[in-house]
Amino acid sequence: MSKYDPLKRFLESRLGPEAPMGFSEVETVLGFPLPASARQYPAWWSNNVGTHVGARAWREAGWKTSRVDIAGERVTFVREEPRMASVREDAPPFMHDAGSKTGTVREDTIHVPIATLSLSAARMIDDYAEATGLDRAAAVAVILEASAAARRRQLLDSLSVAAMPSGHDSADLIRQDRDER
Repeated sequence: MSKYDPLKRFLESRLGPEAPMGFSEVETVLGFPLPASARQYPAWWSNNVGTHVGARAWREAGWKTSRVDIAGERVTFVREEPRMASVREDAPPFMHDAGSKTGTVREDTIHVPIATLSLSAARMIDDYAEATGLDRAAAVAVILEASAAARRRQLLDSLSVAAMPSGHDSADLIRQDRDER
């Protein structure tokens, strides 16, 4: 576990294609001050994950840094675009990238023809896309991410913390488990 995991979790829960933040906001998310080099050198904000645990956190969350303003102490995280992969010639038409003539598809992408959705689902996507200025694909991604985040919160809220039964210690429980085998 990295000390930058809180930033990773924060970015994973973000909606939309960009997350502009002040350095102090990043520190609030992290729970500790950024190193001095983050305020002095734009290179600290590079997306090179080689030895940079901070960069590894935002890259693993699917984000990269875009605009770094050292003087203004601001950084903008942007969602990474999925990589493109070849599509088999016999693949169904909806698996091909609509904007591509070269037979590519987004890797790890789900393609759902709008005609397969209920009218209310299609309307939700279109309404959200119109309200946010996103295209349909981006609107679907944001809606699904929000739903997944809500589901994770629900799951975490439902988990109870395991408590040691009163009058027992862990050694007693280990012995009891061993003796029952």
